[in-house]
Amino acid sequence: MPDQNEHCKMKIPICMFVFVLVAGEKNLDMDVSVLTNFVVNLVKTKHTIVFSCSLKDFRETTFALMERNQFVSVVHLNDTYSLPSILTIDSHARTSILVNARCSGSSELLFEASENRYFNKSYQWCIWGVDLDVQSLFPLKLNYVGPNAQITYVNETNDGYAYWDVHSKGRHLKSQLEIHLIATLINGTINIISDITHLQSIDFRGQFNGLTLRGASVIDKENIISNEQIESILSRPTKDSGVAAFIKYHYELLGLLRERFNFTVNFRNSRGWAGRLGNTTFRLGLLGIVMRNEADIAASGAFNRINRFAEFDIIHQSWKFETAFLYRYTPDLFTPGGDSAAWAGNFLSPFSARVWFFSLLTLAAFSIIWVLFEVIDGKFLDKRDNSQKQETSTECALNAKDKLKAACIERVLQTFGACCQQGMDPNPKDRSVRFLVMTLFLFSLVMYNYYTSSVVGGLLSSSDQGPATVDQITSSPLTISFEDIGYYKVLFRESKNQSITRLIEKKLSSSRSSKELPIFSHIEEAVPYLKAGGFAFHCEVVDAYPVIAEFFDANEICDLREVSGLMEVEILNWILHKNSQYTEIFRTAMCNAQEKGFVERILRRRQIKKPTCLSLYTVYPVSISGVLPAFIILICMHDMIIRKSSDLINLPITGGIIVSLTLLCVEKLYVRLKMANCRV
Repeated sequence: MPDQNEHCKMKIPICMFVFVLVAGEKNLDMDVSVLTNFVVNLVKTKHTIVFSCSLKDFRETTFALMERNQFVSVVHLNDTYSLPSILTIDSHARTSILVNARCSGSSELLFEASENRYFNKSYQWCIWGVDLDVQSLFPLKLNYVGPNAQITYVNETNDGYAYWDVHSKGRHLKSQLEIHLIATLINGTINIISDITHLQSIDFRGQFNGLTLRGASVIDKENIISNEQIESILSRPTKDSGVAAFIKYHYELLGLLRERFNFTVNFRNSRGWAGRLGNTTFRLGLLGIVMRNEADIAASGAFNRINRFAEFDIIHQSWKFETAFLYRYTPDLFTPGGDSAAWAGNFLSPFSARVWFFSLLTLAAFSIIWVLFEVIDGKFLDKRDNSQKQETSTECALNAKDKLKAACIERVLQTFGACCQQGMDPNPKDRSVRFLVMTLFLFSLVMYNYYTSSVVGGLLSSSDQGPATVDQITSSPLTISFEDIGYYKVLFRESKNQSITRLIEKKLSSSRSSKELPIFSHIEEAVPYLKAGGFAFHCEVVDAYPVIAEFFDANEICDLREVSGLMEVEILNWILHKNSQYTEIFRTAMCNAQEKGFVERILRRRQIKKPTCLSLYTVYPVSISGVLPAFIILICMHDMIIRKSSDLINLPITGGIIVSLTLLCVEKLYVRLKMANCRV
């Protein structure tokens, strides 16, 4: 008996514990019909993930959903799990997530979902609260409950259950939760009050009621700190120093969003777009502000970089960022190493240095061969014209060797005359020499045609004149300056491009006088220098076109040249923080604005076209630098016959004006010494 009594005494606490456990588990269970109606009739998804701490939920809910062709996953809230490994990119495009909010681990789950930005358009959340207050379920620390949240809260009513849509316009901005009734469930029958698709749409959630979002922009000027200053500068339609053209463009696009959603923006200014603190990964500038989620939207675009896709969301792309060197073409601009069109004013430009070298080498070969013929004729064929011999007092000075020298010099002179297409007199009698002369004249004809056609074509095609690449700009006599804005300074500091390095060393390293334009300047200050010529200014071209159209006349506009290549031409991204709660709603609004033509209207106003050249043609005079080689050749290589003052010697010698006079003096001295030796 004592043993049985002791056994009964031990059995009573165990039974009471099992009863309490069962009762507690029953209180934690979710109504299966509430969940199945939500998944099947309201959100109509195919993949369901159940977060609960009740074994009954796992058993009954899973079977009920699987009977309705649902793919079901279950997670016990009291076990260790990794939410990012559950809600992966491999999840179905529309997935339902059922959470039993009466479980102790539900608050940690909701906080982790908020921190990892899972309250978005990919997941339909159903929070089973029943007797819990919705404000306690979503405190302010859950700051990622925004306009893109798809959260349904379920509570119990007197006659059944009610489904409520829950969202806000930004809990991080202290915005209140907005709760709207979706449907009721009474006696197993669902009564839809409002379409859940409409309640979660941009049309229904597109009223921000004057909420103030955090903004960011870039104005490269000092003492710009207040929102009023930033708004005043960005709202002006004209160009402002330190403000890129695409900044004001994206500010106007932001105006479309403000009108559409009825919100205001409190801007924060940054002097630059990008950069890092020392050797760390800490981002500076506008990109750092947006990446750290210190701004909800930015009135600026950003360049396409591969490493930025993991840090930012793109909501719109339309601005074509295009920069170039602008300069006015003048005849003294020619580009070493350029083509014939760019070298149209230079006398030597039609042929490259290699062609000139081989041409001279060919003429030298003709002269040598012709001289060899004369040597062969003089020594082996013994063809001498004895009838032209003159017996005078200087007969000792005239021998066969002197005649051979004179003949050789004459052949060189005739080769040069044939090259200049001046004919030949007397005509050669030997067949071998005739074939040689015919080949020489044919070579001269071909080269002459190529040369003259290249000169005429280069003079007529004036559109390609002047430097056409960054390297040619570097080698040209142009003085260059850049717009005083941040991205140029970052480019010069961080770029490893060889063209940029050469540009800095040759054009930007030397100091400038007070009368010259500084390296970094503004467009209004640079236009007079552009108009005068000999100067190139690098900026965003749409900023320069209106000023150029105002100050340049028709001929000067036709002289305007553009050289791109220093910075890439690309379409800028309008970015938000990665997985921002405003990404979907703003992206949808911008697509709608583009379809209706609002974006195109702003683009036409902001992206000014290049002024049209109205002149039919422009005649560019040949500069002194172009004809100087011709004058040098004329002075040094002009054909002339130097006749000796002596009546006994008639020796043709070729040379230019300077060379001829020099050779004349040398020859006079040589003849006098020769005659003096003969007398002795």
